[in-house]
This record gives sequence, structure tokens and C-alpha cells, in this order.
Amino acid sequence: MKAKKKYVGLDDLPVSLIVVNRKGVIMDYSPGTLILTDKPIVKEDSINLHFPLLNFKPVKNESTLTFTQYFNGKPLIYRANVKPVEQNFFIIWLENITKQDKIDRINKVLVRLSATSLESISTEDFYRFMQAGLNTLFDAQNIYLVLFDKSRQQLKLAYVNDTHQIGTDYPSGDTFALWVAHRGQGVILNRKQINSIKRRHKLTFFGPPAQCWMAVPLKANNDVVGVLAVQNYTNPNAYDHDDLEVFEFVSRQLTYVIIQKEREQELRLAKQKAEEADRLKSTFLANMSHEIRTPMNAILGFSELITRERIPNEKKQVYADYIKSNGKLLLTLIDDIIELSKIESGIYTIRRQPIELESLFEELHHYAIAERKRQKRDIQIIRDIKIDKEISNVLADGERIKQVMLNLLNNAIKFTHEGSIKLGYNIPNNVTIEFYVSDTGIGIPKDMQTLIFERFRQADESARRQFGGAGLGLTISKKLVELMGGKIWVESEPGKGSCFRFTLPLIIPSITRSRQAIKTAPSEASSLKGKTLLIIEDNPANVSYLREVVESAGGFCLVANTGAEAFQMLTKEMGIDAVLVDIQLTDTDGFELIEKLKQLKPDVPLVIQSAYSFPEYSAKAESLGVKHYLTKPMLANEILATLNEIFLDDMQ
Repeated sequence: MKAKKKYVGLDDLPVSLIVVNRKGVIMDYSPGTLILTDKPIVKEDSINLHFPLLNFKPVKNESTLTFTQYFNGKPLIYRANVKPVEQNFFIIWLENITKQDKIDRINKVLVRLSATSLESISTEDFYRFMQAGLNTLFDAQNIYLVLFDKSRQQLKLAYVNDTHQIGTDYPSGDTFALWVAHRGQGVILNRKQINSIKRRHKLTFFGPPAQCWMAVPLKANNDVVGVLAVQNYTNPNAYDHDDLEVFEFVSRQLTYVIIQKEREQELRLAKQKAEEADRLKSTFLANMSHEIRTPMNAILGFSELITRERIPNEKKQVYADYIKSNGKLLLTLIDDIIELSKIESGIYTIRRQPIELESLFEELHHYAIAERKRQKRDIQIIRDIKIDKEISNVLADGERIKQVMLNLLNNAIKFTHEGSIKLGYNIPNNVTIEFYVSDTGIGIPKDMQTLIFERFRQADESARRQFGGAGLGLTISKKLVELMGGKIWVESEPGKGSCFRFTLPLIIPSITRSRQAIKTAPSEASSLKGKTLLIIEDNPANVSYLREVVESAGGFCLVANTGAEAFQMLTKEMGIDAVLVDIQLTDTDGFELIEKLKQLKPDVPLVIQSAYSFPEYSAKAESLGVKHYLTKPMLANEILATLNEIFLDDMQ
């Protein structure tokens, strides 16, 4: 009775107090205690019946402990202060500290993430730390982050960690995250709500359907930059309004950190690309030096050997062949470098003309057979074309198509030691034509099939050393195909071969072009006999070369080293039958000189011989009425064939 009188005042206390004996039996309690448990309290109940996780034990000194209590299925955090008042009686003061605990945890998460954001860790690692922090506040085991790309038209996946193995390909259409971004507000949805909104707004849900889904927009200066979402696959009540408030609060603090980490990642990737580009350029320059010096070594070496006395004629012929073949190799390399520079400088012009497909592939087939023989390859060359009478001609840049096909054929022959090479075309639909070259060669690894089209790239550095080449052919081919309005790709498997394909717009010309006559070597009865040619050239070696070619064919040469000298000679000399003129002279512009010569001697045929290979130069010459444009280096047969064509036309 004395004990009961002692604690009569508990009914008037606003706090939650419980009096228990040593065995944990409730002797008395304040009314405030009733709101902490979902069961009615009866005196002489065990305190463990109402607060099982309190784990009450008699103590000699005052103590404080924290435990979790589930109230209507919701976890709450309690703090219990246990104080002995007599030998057999204890007062327990209970407080609901759920909100304070959550605030403390939020602060800890934000402090930890702020500190982590300053560390030099990857964006992926930071997002993992972020997920671990969010998971201390609510169930964030399944989480993904999407951000607006720079075009601001759609979201891209920045991070995902999910127990259901969600793929990394984020849908490009209208998604739930994009819907949240447009709303500008956080949302909690259960399965039924997800299905309803999905039907109403025709949205795509990322990953398997969740039982509960919570997402918040990430805003910076009132601009939505992304969406952060968590989902639960088992509990439809996994998140409530309090969780959403916490999620929105934490996300607001994290938005600028996320933006910062994404920018750091962009800078890191940019740095890596710059370093990779620098490495590739260094590799390219080293390779260029090798590719240039190798044929130059043969050219200079055999040029010295061929001048020695007592060298048999058969050896001289072998040495001359070496000089010629290595000169062609060096010229090809120079042409590739110039070609790439022209394309990237934007000065390249595509010229569409009618092309006879059968003639094109006949020429390519003959080339491949000759190249196979030169490289001593025991392989079969197959021409796979089906002649369509309705589509026998197409309107395109024939020279560029030939250039791309030759690049592909050269690669195929280089990397194929046995089996076959097939070249052909097909019409997959009414708007495109597809060209291809397939081989049974060494093949290309999957991870290199896009890189090989980049500048300074080859599929394997060791392959470059083994097979040679600068690695520019595919880069040039890709750019040419794209300039012509098409695309190029490769299908390949290591050890089984490759198939390079490119498509172009299918344009049928209204008027077809007749096959161009191929210039042949001059006959023994050369039409140059007795003809006088004026050579306008300021390079002594080129003058000697041209003089030798013309005079060996029975012609006679006059030489002018400058434009002024040429103009004077044409004014005085009456018997000049043709003029070979260089367009880069020391004293005048070659085209200006041509205009003067045309006015002075309109009936004397002109032939331009120049190292300028750009199409605009030959187009300029044609506009001035010059039909013949020879590009250095020029073969003797090419020069003589052009001159024979001029003089034979005059004879007719």
C-alpha cells in the first residue's frame, strides 16, 4: 500500500513513465505511455509484453539504452532511461526519438557524402556511397539515377544498382522518370497506380514492375537536371510520406554534388581522350617515319647500286623494279595523308556521274587478281554481281567508290593467306545500294570493329608491324562514304574472316555514260616523231625526265624555266606543236600563264603536268579549255599516250 501511495502523481505527468519491479512487472504508468504501444497496458503485465526489444534488466545505476518498437507495422526508435528508486523498484522514462534519430542519420549521411565528394573517387564509387547512405534512411537497395543529356531532350542512365538485374539500356521514349521530371514533384506509387498511370500516359517502366516505387526530381536553380528513383519488389507499403520528404530533402542537398561529380567525370574522360589522342599521334608519327623511311631506304639504296660499274643488265632491271615499286608505295602513303587532310579541311567535293556497275567491278576484279599475284597469295578472287538490266548504272562519284573498294580489297588481300576474297554489290531496297568486300582472313576482334575506322588506329599494333601500312585507309574510306551520304561497317570474327560493307543512296541516272576508253601504251609508230614540244618546268630533274621521254619517242624539246621565258619563246618560235606546262612556277601563276598562252597561240594544244592532285585544279584547267591534266608522278607511257592522243586527233 505504501508503494502505491508513493506514485499516485503519475497520472498528472505529461511524459511517458513506467514503474516496474525487479522482475519487470508494471506497477504503475503515466497516461502518456499508452501512445507508445498498440496494446492496452494492464498493471502487473510484464514490460517485455509491451516493449519486447527493451530487454529490461535491474540496474544498480541509472542507464540509457535505445531500441526499436514496431507500432502498427512501422518501426519507431525509442530511448529508455532506467533509474533505480528503491531496491526493488525502477522508473523507466520512455521517449520517441524517431524523428530526432532520422535527423541525426540524415546529417551523418550528408556530412559523409559531402566529405566523399571532395575525394578523388570515380563517379561510380560516389554513387555507391550515396546508395549506402540512403539505405540507412529507408530501403534503397534498388536504386537508379537518370540525368538529362546535353540536348535536354531525353534522360540517360547515370547509375543503376538493382537486385533484379536491370539492363543498362535506358528507354529513349516517355518513361516514368521523364514523367516525374516534367511534373517537377516527388511521387510514391504502388503496383496498381503504376499500371494505371502507365496506361493513361503511355509510359515505359524501367526494369521489372515494382510493388512500390518512389522518385524525386533533381533540381538546380529551378531547372530539372535528372531523377533519382528507388523501388521495392516485395512490400507495397515500403515508402510513406515521411520517406518522400526525407528523399526530397536529401536529394536537394545531393543535386549539386551529383552535378559536380558528373562534370569531374566528363573532365576525366576528356583528359583520357586527350592522352589517348596524344599517344595515338605519337604512335602514328613513329609509324609514319617507319613507313616513309622503309621505301626511301630501298629507293636510295638501289639508286646507288644501279650506278655501279660491272653490274649485269638483269640485276639492273631488278634494281629498277625495286625502285619503282617502293616509289609507288611511298606515293600511296603521301596520297593517303593528303587525302585525309583534304577531307578534314572541308575542301573535298563529291562529283556524281553515271557509273556502269559491270565495268566498275570488272576493273576492280582485274586489279585484285593482279594484286594477288604481286603479293603471292594463293587465294581465289570472286566477283559476285547480278546484272540488273533496270539498274545497270547509278549516279555517284565513281572515283571515290573505286577508292573505297580498292582500300577494302588491299586490306583483304593483305590479311588473307588462304581461302577467298569476294567483291560485289546488291540492292537491298529501293533507296540504297550496298557494296561489299568479304574475305577468309585473320578477322577482327569485336571490341576493335568500330575503332579501326578511327584515325591512327589499327586492329593490332603487332599486326601493323607484321603487315605494314599507316592505318589510314579505313579512316579515309569511312569519311568518303559519309561524304557520299552513306555508312560503312564491318562484320567479322577472329580466325574466320571479315566482311566490310558500305551503303550509298541509290540514284538511277536518266542518261547513262559510255565506258571511258582506257589509255594504252603508245605503239612503236609514235605520232611524236618530228614534233616540237615546249616544256615549261623549273625543276631540272623533271625537265631531264620529260626531255628523255619525248626525245626517245622521236620528238624534239624546247625548255623554258619561267613563265616569262616561255611567253617569249612562243612569241618567237613558230613551229611549236604542243606545250607541257607546270602550274607552279617561280615568277608567275600557272593558270594566268595558260590564259596568256591560249590568247597568244589558241591552236597550240596545252598539257598541264603538275603535282597538284586536288580536283579543283583539274576543274580550273578544264574551265580554261585545257583538256589534258597529268598529275605527278607521271609514268612515261601515260605521258606518251596523252601526247599521241593529241597528235592523232590532229591528224584525223
